[in-house]
Amino acid sequence: MTDVVSYPKGDLRRMLSVLAAIDSVPDATLVKVVARTGLDKKTVTNLIAQAGEQAEVKIIKTGPVYTLEDWGPVFKRSGAKMALTGAFNAPAVNP
Repeated sequence: MTDVVSYPKGDLRRMLSVLAAIDSVPDATLVKVVARTGLDKKTVTNLIAQAGEQAEVKIIKTGPVYTLEDWGPVFKRSGAKMALTGAFNAPAVNP
């Protein structure tokens, strides 16, 4: 992917981009999520854990594949997509 948008550390959109990548990439492995988001492996792994701990997002890992089972009570899939496509005056990315 060539149109990866880089968000600063601590920006919520970093987590949203990871969740969107897991939700939209078939057989979302760590390598595929890293390629889709432009983030490093450690950051992606940490953001997945934070999403579960802080927002009750349910992500299942089966072997190397991540599956987003539930966006939890904090996030909505449609709202995350809006944030990542520039609807909130943010730079657009392809989630």
